[in-house]
Amino acid sequence: MITGALPTYRLPSSALRPGWPMLVIVAALVQQALSSLNCDVSWLITTAERVLDGARLYRDIEEVNPPASVLLYIPSVATAGLLGIAPEAVTVLLASMLAILSLRHVGRILAVPPAALASLGAAGAFILLVLPADLFAQREHVALIAGLPCLAVIVRRTRNLPVRAGDAWATGIGAGIMVAIKPHLILALALPQLWSSARQRSLDVLKSPEWLALAATGVGYLLIVLLVFPDYTAHMLPLLRLVYLPGRDSWGHLLTGTMVSIPATVAILTLWLARARPTNDVVVLLLAAAGFAAAGLVQGKGYLNHGYPAVATSLLAITLHLSRPGHARAFGAVCAAILALFATYSYARVPEPRALSDAVQRLGPAHPRLIGISFDFSLGHPLTRWVGGEWVGTRGSQWVTGNAWQQLENPALPATARRAYERAEQDDAALLAADITGHRPDIILVDDVPGPRWIAAHPPLARAMQGYRPARRVGTVTLWTKR
Repeated sequence: MITGALPTYRLPSSALRPGWPMLVIVAALVQQALSSLNCDVSWLITTAERVLDGARLYRDIEEVNPPASVLLYIPSVATAGLLGIAPEAVTVLLASMLAILSLRHVGRILAVPPAALASLGAAGAFILLVLPADLFAQREHVALIAGLPCLAVIVRRTRNLPVRAGDAWATGIGAGIMVAIKPHLILALALPQLWSSARQRSLDVLKSPEWLALAATGVGYLLIVLLVFPDYTAHMLPLLRLVYLPGRDSWGHLLTGTMVSIPATVAILTLWLARARPTNDVVVLLLAAAGFAAAGLVQGKGYLNHGYPAVATSLLAITLHLSRPGHARAFGAVCAAILALFATYSYARVPEPRALSDAVQRLGPAHPRLIGISFDFSLGHPLTRWVGGEWVGTRGSQWVTGNAWQQLENPALPATARRAYERAEQDDAALLAADITGHRPDIILVDDVPGPRWIAAHPPLARAMQGYRPARRVGTVTLWTKR
């Protein structure tokens, strides 16, 4: 049902306490103070530091994602350097501030009445600040924060309500930033916009300021990539096409993971509670969740951070439905809360290898120079930052070899492709050997996989390792120190 006014939001009076959003925000900050930013964020902070110190991205230090993933953390790293504090703290504070500003912008665009701001604000703050847990400040987390106001604009346009020009341009830029972070995420805007345009039987909205701003932001970013980061297109993209993009999780894992299962469950529950007649704002958010989930399936990795936007948006959808007068049903609210808490628990997975960090601190100097030989990206990150060390590798792990091995397991692989993957593995080992020889790390973290046999199979790497010896073993990792 399309009407000319926005829906009325209202939760029970017991929930309408102005202090609730602030309590959620404080809880989120406490959670982050007691937790850790995960390996991806830690690595990107390290990469941003190296870039600010003069390293050339994709040549002196390599990141598998486009430049936006590194540029995203430049402000927090630069600010932390000026203030003399840890970049992690600034990253958390900036992401929290952006989330709060995004929620305020959404509330103003949707004209949420004051009586409901506290309750909806608290729910939104939980979804954007507490739900991510150890995925906090991940690229997908920031992308959702940037793109959420554009979904609110789509709701207004669906109801033929005016949108202020400033809001339209601002939300379009935010949506452009979201798409620059992960181009696949355009699906989260395209699906609800296509539905809205079909309801209105017009595509004129594509000429609106928000879509023009999105396109302009995208074009501007593309020019930055081509002109400022030529190594990405010349060197990194061919390597990604060869070894990274073909590596996909199984469809069974993708479809049963939280990226699909939670949004699907929330959608079914919401449609059941709404008796298959959800309001337009709920439909927009459910379609956005479907778009986010589809974007994760396109990427095909099945990582938890890829699924967060779909989970968060679906929970926002059911929250809006339950906030409608007469719809705050206890069963639906309890189910939504259980799903939200389950997702939060699933995202709290950053391990803290105390034994490994203690061993590094005992064997190495005060600020050890580290490098790793492992397919596990989380081996060296955030461990390096926890011990106050310096990662001296060009790559964060042997992801090239790991992905090459995955493809080489295919017996039907053509001979040409097989040679290309074997060459990529050799280049990976040679680059690691050059890093060890050139930077002389204090400690080399050698995982059982690929392990010493892989080292011995590549003569340049074996020669580089001759200046080191196994010193201590922690779990599946052996710490090698200088002879």
